[in-house]
Amino acid sequence: MKRRIPVAYSEDNKHKYQVLESWIRSRIMDGTFRSGQKIPSENSLAEQFGISRQTVRLGITHLEKIGTLVSRKGSGTYVSDLARAMTIGYIATNITDYIFPGITSGIEDVLTANGYSMTLGVTKNRVEAEHQLLISLMKKGVDGIIVEGNRSALPNPNLPLYRELTEKGIPYVFFNGYYEALDPVYVVTNDRAGGRRAVDYLYELGHRRIGGIFKADDKQGHDRYAGFSESVVEHNLPMNDDEVIWFSTPDLDHLFAKSEEARLLRRLQKCTAVVCYNDQVAIRLIQAMLRSGIRVPEDKSVIGFDNSSISELSPVRITSITHPGEMLGREAAKRILEMVDSGTRAKSLVMDVELIEKDSTAAPANQDEDAVGMAL
Repeated sequence: MKRRIPVAYSEDNKHKYQVLESWIRSRIMDGTFRSGQKIPSENSLAEQFGISRQTVRLGITHLEKIGTLVSRKGSGTYVSDLARAMTIGYIATNITDYIFPGITSGIEDVLTANGYSMTLGVTKNRVEAEHQLLISLMKKGVDGIIVEGNRSALPNPNLPLYRELTEKGIPYVFFNGYYEALDPVYVVTNDRAGGRRAVDYLYELGHRRIGGIFKADDKQGHDRYAGFSESVVEHNLPMNDDEVIWFSTPDLDHLFAKSEEARLLRRLQKCTAVVCYNDQVAIRLIQAMLRSGIRVPEDKSVIGFDNSSISELSPVRITSITHPGEMLGREAAKRILEMVDSGTRAKSLVMDVELIEKDSTAAPANQDEDAVGMAL
């Protein structure tokens, strides 16, 4: 028995013609309307849905524009031979571990509930992989794309492909990171506020010399550092360039290589606390400290970002700034469906974060006297 696919969103929140569009697309998805088949007339649809013929025409016109329907003069409107399945492309740097299973689950739940399938692609933070996936999705004729920016703090050679998507009427929504040059719709966390909160919290504990490890090729890294540095300045704390360490995607393993471990810890030796780009960096720093006899948090406090499962599996449970995970995925999916259904731009969303206190932070046992009260 053919199942009825739920209409995306409630009728209270949608224009009437969008409800009609969703109904037609659902009938295509479940096989009621097949390729080349004539759909009911505009008069029939107007009567069925209790709407004006002009409203029906608005919905049909949009479905014609995106290639789902085709009108034949004097004959009627038909399902296009090229009608796309209701599919959303999903491009992420990773989908199998860390925070990504939650994001993926949130996206998939919303898409499935609204009759859409999802086609996955993983870039591993490589722009050439992003390039290939974008071209592939355009050839497949997806309805929209949810994408995570790759090395989003750097100029991106794939911007022309995103502009081509816009020209083709294929909407896209970024999550986690995005390319500012595109002025896109995005769903992200408030990374700047997270960086501020981390330093504010450490200051409240009594720390006066705070180091950091941030990602240089990632917009999230820049935003987290921006909040970090703003709070350092606000609290009149010392800012030593050697105690703020930057890494790029390919260099993370080198940063924590056994041969580099002593050098890394020397750069942070005068700090009583360190703010890390994420929990993955925080756990590797804690492991390096413990191997060198540095106790956490007795000798140094450590804060991560994302409040992931890693923060619980660390040798010392990591105090961390939250990431909404599944909820972020759901919000990104809602926005891409809104854009697909309406043909208009959705509103971007910056999601709030909070600090979750665990075992990796405490008041400093011995404060560096030269650091206390030192101005920048």
